[in-house]
Amino acid sequence: MSHIKQGVGVLAQQVRLRGQCHRHRCQSGCLAVAATVGFLVTETRAAEPILPLHVFRNRNFSVTMALTFLTGLAMFGAMTFLPLYQQTVQGASAVVSGLMLTPMMVGVTITSILSGQITTRTGRYKLFPILGGAIMAVGMFLLTRLGVGTSRTTSGIYYVVLGLGMGFLMQMVSLIAQNSVQPRDMGVASSARMFFQQIGGSLGVSAFGAIFASRLTGSLRAAAGSGVHINASGGQLDPTVVDKLPAPIRHDVFYAIAHAVQGVFFWAAPSAVLIFVLALLIKEVPLRGRTPAPGAEQTAGAQPELVS
Repeated sequence: MSHIKQGVGVLAQQVRLRGQCHRHRCQSGCLAVAATVGFLVTETRAAEPILPLHVFRNRNFSVTMALTFLTGLAMFGAMTFLPLYQQTVQGASAVVSGLMLTPMMVGVTITSILSGQITTRTGRYKLFPILGGAIMAVGMFLLTRLGVGTSRTTSGIYYVVLGLGMGFLMQMVSLIAQNSVQPRDMGVASSARMFFQQIGGSLGVSAFGAIFASRLTGSLRAAAGSGVHINASGGQLDPTVVDKLPAPIRHDVFYAIAHAVQGVFFWAAPSAVLIFVLALLIKEVPLRGRTPAPGAEQTAGAQPELVS
């Protein structure tokens, strides 16, 4: 009888805790909605608003802000969990883990320079966000294949693909946003891009963190029958701790981490696909400052030279 009472007491405590968490989430959600509404009302009435809402009437600006938000969501949100995978499953040190992301930055550099040079010479830019979204979606899909046996070379190739897509997006989004507003609002365009990217990254870390924790906990719980007595909290997934575990248990932990990382990129991939779809809505407006060369006749279909 005492065991039954104890079990009922534990169950009741869990119900109370879940109820409190639900109430806290509801309160946080209501507070966020109220703060957003208050911000919008204030911005419409302010003589010099921080974020003038009239800029969102321009389709290109609104689309680029959406692209920036989704890029931050997918990039910062999903990539947050790569170091844990690299340092545990792939056995890299903290320094080597950072260096392993170098191929991605190489990809970003290549496509950023390439798209910038082509845009400068031709004035055309719509194609690059479209390519960026498509390549980034491929990179996200490849990263869903990260597993216990994935080599550093293979993961490096995946990072390069993701970086190539990001390079087509990051600089072009800034250019399109600045080109879509009046000169007096160019500062707003630049700051708004950073703002929406940070908001996307913050929400991405929170959302993908919940997905990561859920899949990791589920995998560890499923492996409990094989002798795994480790959870996702309390620092027990620290690489130095995991490395000291017996080989069979360590393999189960590696599988759980890889499974969780796969899930994160599986849910991040639709954001990249949506980036591709939204990029199709961009209207290619002539770049500001491009005029015909002195003494040259403007022929049909010819592109003017960029004035430095």
